[in-house]
Amino acid sequence: MTLGQRIQQLRQSAGMSQEELAEKLGTTRQAVSKWELDVALPEIGKIVLISRLFSVTTDSILVEGITTFDTATERFTCGIYRTNDSEIVETEKFAYVVYSLNSGNTLGAKLYSGMHDKKKLCAVCERDMINSVTKFAYSCGDKTVGNDEKLQGMLGDKYDPSRKKSMKRLEKFFVDHRKRPQPKVSEAGIKGSLLSWKRISQFRMSDNGFHFELYTGTNDYVFIINPYETDIYCGASYSDIFEMGIMGGVQYFRLRNFRDNSEPFCQFVSDFSYISDHKPVKFDVGEKCPACFADENHIWMVKRYSDDEIVLQGCRGDEYVYLRENSSMAEVLCSE
Repeated sequence: MTLGQRIQQLRQSAGMSQEELAEKLGTTRQAVSKWELDVALPEIGKIVLISRLFSVTTDSILVEGITTFDTATERFTCGIYRTNDSEIVETEKFAYVVYSLNSGNTLGAKLYSGMHDKKKLCAVCERDMINSVTKFAYSCGDKTVGNDEKLQGMLGDKYDPSRKKSMKRLEKFFVDHRKRPQPKVSEAGIKGSLLSWKRISQFRMSDNGFHFELYTGTNDYVFIINPYETDIYCGASYSDIFEMGIMGGVQYFRLRNFRDNSEPFCQFVSDFSYISDHKPVKFDVGEKCPACFADENHIWMVKRYSDDEIVLQGCRGDEYVYLRENSSMAEVLCSE
């Protein structure tokens, strides 16, 4: 198999046109066509981008005539792993770890980014429950942002994938990094649209803030730092989508720090023994939200919607906006 044939094989296996591949690589359709016809060779930088795009090694693209490279690449299995004091959700590109230390006197969260087993720490947050101090740090390009030198010094530490071998796996799932059009509300309905639009991962960072979200189909994970407002939110919870909105289950890990923590939503929770029963939602539109009188569930009902936007409203009047077109970097395909 030639280099051009290998590129064509990867592209076609992903259901991608030459135009789509060219757009992702910052080149032209004509250039991709020449590569696949072996009329021209891509520069090494493009080969690296192709390997990352299709989650294969550069060797599997460059080496010619070796049949082992003709076989389908094994898809990375993502999963959720837990011990009695920590939990990891791992995908090809991320490992998000939430944990409790010193008998619950310290709560923390770490996010590692990078491909497969080459992930490195890009954000960390820890709450000293005894002294009521929250420390954080995250990397932004060559810069670091944070309020603690020790945590800033940890940035770049390597992820240890062997750790999860001693942990119980709660769930496994797969992700698709192809950018595919999301359905309109008129096509899939509110529930179908929420299931599709929400089942993505988002990751962005700048000097002004750090934002990571992942929904596996059953579990919600979030890690948000807005340093200039001292607004920090690290969480792990269950949720179920029904016809008129989302029911949020118990948030079994929560590190919510906002300014002086005088707000009622500033809470700190760590309970890695909690398991959701995922019972079907039975909730009438006229009922009072269970969150108003119980801790078990929170209901976010549809406030307004269009083909491209669904706005949910919580019991405290806050709004949650879901958009059909978003900057998601991966779609969760299926949970098992």
